Amino acid sequence: MAVDFLSPIAPARIRALLLPVGRIKRSRFLAFVELLQPQCMVRLGDVSPDPRPDRNMFSPLAFPGGILLYDLSTSLPPPSHLVLSPFEQFREPLLIIGIADAKEYPQFQPSRAENDSSQDASGTSEQDNDGAEKIRLIVEDLREQFPKAYLHSLMLFDSNLQTRHPQLPLETLLVPPAAELKTTTMKTIMCDLTSTFLAELTSLAKSIQALPTIPSPSSQSGATDTVPSWAGADSTAAQFSRRNSQVPTGSRPESPVSTAQKDLHRMSMPVLPSTSGASLAVEHTGASSPTTEGARTPPTTFDEISGIDAAKALHRSNSNSKANGSVRDPSADRVSIHGFGSGGVGERARNKGRGRVSVIIGTLYLCAGQWHEALKELTEGATLARSCSDHLWHAKALENTMVCLLLFAWSGMDFQIPQICYPISDKSSGIKTPQNTAANNTANAPRASSNEAAIESLNTLLPDLVNMILNVYTRASNFAGESMPSIAFSECVIRFSKLLAAMNLSAGYLDGDALRHLVQNTPFRQKPRLSVPRLSVNPTRNDIASMLFRALPGPPESSGMSPIDRVVVLAGVASVLSSLELQRKKAIVMKEFITSLIPGLVQARKVGAAEMGVHPAAGLAALNMASGSNSGAGALNLGEGEVENGIDEFLGLLGRIYGIPDARGTSSPQSFATTPQDDNPQQTVIKEILRIASLRSFGSAGLKLDILRMCINFCEALPDFNGVLHFTSLLLRLAGPGTAPKPNSTDVFVALSREEQTRLFANISRTVAAANKLGLQHVETEYWDDFLVRGLFIIEEPIPLRLTHHRSAELKSTLSAKKSPFIHNPWNKQPQSSAVETILVANEEYRFVIALQNPYDFELEVESLRIAAKGVEFTAHEEMFLLGPYRTQKFPIAGVALSAGTLDIIGCYIKVIGCRERLFPIFPEPWKPEMELKMKRIGLQACLGAPISRPASAVVTAPELPPRATPKPDTLTFNVIPDQPVVIVTDVSLPQAALMVLEGERKQFTITIKNTSQTTAVDFIHISFQDSATAAIQAATSNRDLPPAELHELEVQLAHHPSLRWCKTEAEETVSVEPGKEASFEIEVVGRPRLTDAVIQIDYASLGKRRSEVTDRFFTRQVSVPISITVNASAQLQRPDIVPLSRDFAWSHQSSRSDDSSPSTTLTPSSILLHKNDAQFQEFLRHAQSQGIGDEYCMLLLDLRNSWPNPLHITLQIRALPSSSDNSDSNEDPEDTWTNSYTVNEIIQPGHINRVVLILPKIYLSDPHAAIPSLNPANQRQFVVSTSKISPEVERATREAFWYRHELLRRIRGTWKEDGEGRRGDLELRTVRFSPRMVEAIKLEDVSISTRIVPDASATEEGETVHQLGRSRFLVPTDTFLTLATKISNRSPTPISPLLRLQPHLANLAHNIALDLDKRLSWSGVLQRRLPTILPGQSVETELGLVVLSSGVYEIGASVDEVEVEVADGEDEGEGQEQGRARSGTETMKIMQGRLLGDSKLRAWFAKEACVVVARRMGEE
Repeated sequence: MAVDFLSPIAPARIRALLLPVGRIKRSRFLAFVELLQPQCMVRLGDVSPDPRPDRNMFSPLAFPGGILLYDLSTSLPPPSHLVLSPFEQFREPLLIIGIADAKEYPQFQPSRAENDSSQDASGTSEQDNDGAEKIRLIVEDLREQFPKAYLHSLMLFDSNLQTRHPQLPLETLLVPPAAELKTTTMKTIMCDLTSTFLAELTSLAKSIQALPTIPSPSSQSGATDTVPSWAGADSTAAQFSRRNSQVPTGSRPESPVSTAQKDLHRMSMPVLPSTSGASLAVEHTGASSPTTEGARTPPTTFDEISGIDAAKALHRSNSNSKANGSVRDPSADRVSIHGFGSGGVGERARNKGRGRVSVIIGTLYLCAGQWHEALKELTEGATLARSCSDHLWHAKALENTMVCLLLFAWSGMDFQIPQICYPISDKSSGIKTPQNTAANNTANAPRASSNEAAIESLNTLLPDLVNMILNVYTRASNFAGESMPSIAFSECVIRFSKLLAAMNLSAGYLDGDALRHLVQNTPFRQKPRLSVPRLSVNPTRNDIASMLFRALPGPPESSGMSPIDRVVVLAGVASVLSSLELQRKKAIVMKEFITSLIPGLVQARKVGAAEMGVHPAAGLAALNMASGSNSGAGALNLGEGEVENGIDEFLGLLGRIYGIPDARGTSSPQSFATTPQDDNPQQTVIKEILRIASLRSFGSAGLKLDILRMCINFCEALPDFNGVLHFTSLLLRLAGPGTAPKPNSTDVFVALSREEQTRLFANISRTVAAANKLGLQHVETEYWDDFLVRGLFIIEEPIPLRLTHHRSAELKSTLSAKKSPFIHNPWNKQPQSSAVETILVANEEYRFVIALQNPYDFELEVESLRIAAKGVEFTAHEEMFLLGPYRTQKFPIAGVALSAGTLDIIGCYIKVIGCRERLFPIFPEPWKPEMELKMKRIGLQACLGAPISRPASAVVTAPELPPRATPKPDTLTFNVIPDQPVVIVTDVSLPQAALMVLEGERKQFTITIKNTSQTTAVDFIHISFQDSATAAIQAATSNRDLPPAELHELEVQLAHHPSLRWCKTEAEETVSVEPGKEASFEIEVVGRPRLTDAVIQIDYASLGKRRSEVTDRFFTRQVSVPISITVNASAQLQRPDIVPLSRDFAWSHQSSRSDDSSPSTTLTPSSILLHKNDAQFQEFLRHAQSQGIGDEYCMLLLDLRNSWPNPLHITLQIRALPSSSDNSDSNEDPEDTWTNSYTVNEIIQPGHINRVVLILPKIYLSDPHAAIPSLNPANQRQFVVSTSKISPEVERATREAFWYRHELLRRIRGTWKEDGEGRRGDLELRTVRFSPRMVEAIKLEDVSISTRIVPDASATEEGETVHQLGRSRFLVPTDTFLTLATKISNRSPTPISPLLRLQPHLANLAHNIALDLDKRLSWSGVLQRRLPTILPGQSVETELGLVVLSSGVYEIGASVDEVEVEVADGEDEGEGQEQGRARSGTETMKIMQGRLLGDSKLRAWFAKEACVVVARRMGEE
């Protein structure tokens, strides 16, 4: 008997977990489980009581008529079920039964000693002990794995031992083989197991009785949802975890109550008050049961101590005793404390806890088969829970009470329904006295005369009781932590629905058959009850369905159910709806069931496939070689009689009644065999598809398949070849999907097994072969899938033959000599296939791909296939190929358009073996039939159609009907152009199309092409280039986050430094290649970094006219020549740097040409110039003298590395540019400006690094903070809000570095040359990057500050002179009047209002000491003074008198601060009305620049070198 875990009496079952132990086969284990399943009901009268006095709480002697129900399960409950224990105790396994196979252990067979007498006795004993030890260890593992189970037993099946082996565990039960089993053997074993289990169940009851309260499952589920109850380390598990008392342990606790639980009942707690309240009249769990009196726990409160409350203790011991009002209650003398006593919070909590404990104890009695004790305890617990508003436990008590009543009714015993179960009770029962308790209500209520009367009352009560229980459960959800978990509530609703459904099927009355169906799960025999109409049965089917739908889980994300629980609940709901014959509601639930089941099944399939080492799609394997049935498939022999004409009409009518589409006789055999002369052959096919789809939606598909199978067998028996083919085709059509599925979709269902599909198709082949052998012609049928052709695609031609579309305006761009690289070049692209239009060339063969769909599991053999086309004559034909099973397969086919024009492909004419040739339109888009929005016909009217005599006025016109989604056939349209030439590359002057160049080197090579066409000449050629270096630069320019300086550098590389170019002459402006002729072109390559490969693209076409006459679009073909380029390093620039030079460098050179020196100053060359023997320095000084360069210089250091294995001769040139070219962006300066340049030559040996030193005059820029320009017109925007987050200081420094680098690159260039082989090239100097230090070294400030010491006039007369040691270094005598002359020059284009600051100090000392100039240095005047405004290009000189009082080295620093921002002349006045708009734009640009560079601030300048004064006394050296 199978156990229904959603049965209404499921809470009364004891869950036992059956586990395989040791070596046992799966089949044997399942056989042993089946042997145990019938023994799931044990009568307590057959169970022997346990002799131990402390294990008699559930003694079977107390209620011999009770029955203990087992739920023998082989699977562990999910964690979501385990957390509901002990609220729902039936979910947790309390009994673990290990099943072992004695056949796997020969040492446990009694005949083993005889068979193995020759073996050593010691070895045999050792082997026996080994096997027994393994079993003992496995049993120990079971105890450790399931510590909360109260009994662990081992059943050794097929054992011939008469007594237990000494080495086997004590819990071992020996089960003899099946041949030796008697009728009562298994029942006896289960009774012995039950006896031990009931004794151990006492420990669980005692531990629960000792608890002050039991938490609700919702309050503890948050922490234990994913942890099994026996695996968790929480306090609840610790309370209930124990070991089997049958197993000896080292120590056993004195009390089942833990120390922590004892602490909950501290002696300092206030005692219970007198029994003045209603809730105090209800006793603790087990008080009314005489079997629990000896199982009390030690007292934990004052009230429980003997002698303190004797009257109350007496009342507990006898529920029928007199009222204790006459006995004085000692608690009346106590002082009342707020919060305690009757109605207090503590009292309410204790009563609630006692009520919950009573519910659990009653549930244990219910599971133990002692229903009378269970009814008392549950009634008491329900009364306490209701009085304390503990709704969740109140409902659970009522539910278990109802289960107890059902068991009483099933067993045939007399029973009485407690008053608590009635929805409307007497209000006077709300305040219960000792005479008005639940137990007294049960005793005082009128007893039923018989079991039938009690069942009658129960039938009347059940619908209301079920509603009341669900309402109480719902009420509990309003309290935090007391709501019922969703899985428990859903299963509870399903159990109630099954109960009410059984009543409904029994005409509203639970009779013996219905009760046996509920308890024993026997098949329900529904008897006709003509006296009770179905609509008047209470409860009604709609009421039951409405209540059942409350069990449906919510969305998976918020329902709180695991996927397994969700599927189980949905399956339970569907089973109840199925019993109520609510098929449509059941279909809705089953759809949700499948939706919830699919993810788990997919995952299980993946896991299973992974375990087997195969792909999950491996289910589509080869067919089985042998079919399981041969239902007349081979009976194809002609009979002697002729087939009557009425058979076709009979089968056709049968098919129409069941809604089978395309019955024979309703359509012409040539309905699909359309010809190209039809006006619209595609619409004919679509109408037939819609008609069949409409009929497919009628009736039951399974019933249709059965009818068609019967028709096939009937036609085979006749025999009727045409009938066999026709109905076989209809069966395949009806079982097929009838849709155009999505690509790679698995939603393709064929309602036939693979074997049956293969058999049916083989039946068609055999029928056609048999008909041909008999000489019957045209025995063919229609193909069963209208969506055979799912796509027709043209294969892209190779790139050399691909056509590229061009506009006539693009011809003009080929005539310009130079084009900007930033303007779109339509020629610089490879040919691509057009998604809008496909162009074909006449008389050229094109390859097509046709996609054929076969959703069936058999292979199709296609005899012929040809493309159906309109317009231009087109030929394409293919024969004899195979279409694989269950797939969409693609096949190539070649076609040729014979003339120019428009070509329309509408489909394909296909002939499959056994089928007629017909037109199949192309259906690339997915489609499936839609349901009709307005149902006009029902029943047979839907398939038989409207009568012929139907009036025309009743027919709805087409425009009034809503448009239906119809399959959309695809038509491929191609434009065919006249013949075009084909060009190939015949020769490239590079060996293996590879080239090696050095960086900066230029090389040339030749490409030769040939026109292979015999009729068409090439009259248009255009050459473009693509290379890796340009592609990398273009990709970098697309980065929007690039700084403007980097973007400008990339644009310069693109615009002025291409990697390849076509060296064409004037004669090559118009090139023409005649048919069969050749032409050559010369290409130049420049070695650039990142240049690894390049493609020379040659576009050609036959225009047939002059370029000026081309007004329409034209098409070109392209031939590409890829070349590999290896760019080796030549002379590489490494670590460039610019360092400042002291102004003493050219001091003697300038002083010799100076005319304004004081006659009293003695000019002595600097020590630096004394060692100037370098030829470069001397040559530069001569060059500077001839060119008249300024007096401030810097030194450019270039580390050049020769990476080539031969010496390289390096030449570097520096030229001077006029100041008017500042900030000019021209990169094409005249070549004659380099004639007077300063040149430095250097020879670098292989692998060496030479540092080349170049002396440069410093550069002055009038506007070093100008905006960085962009060469790309797309980036030249006038007003752009900067998105940069850099500071104005960084922006100014970036622009300054850019412009000074720009000016340096305009003044310097370099080349290299290899001696001997003649290689030469340009040095790549654009890799120089300026740092702020380099900018400071090369730039000239707007203000120049120079200082000098001149002697006073009186000192000159006395012969005291000042010796100038350097540009700003002077040797002076002490105690002599001197003059410090400071000259300030303005180089900027704006006037400057200066404030001069002089700071004398001692040299080479700390700052605080260096400023201590008392008695060392004196001066006349102030060190800080304002000077007059200095106009652009002018200078101001000021003097300060000095006297050096002490010898030493002094430094005088100078700085100039800008006092106010001066405005240049003409800026403060208008420059004319005609310049108003220009000024407005300039002001706007200034505003935009100000946002980037920050607000204008007062500037400051400092002298680069301080004036050094070396003071010596007269006579000192």
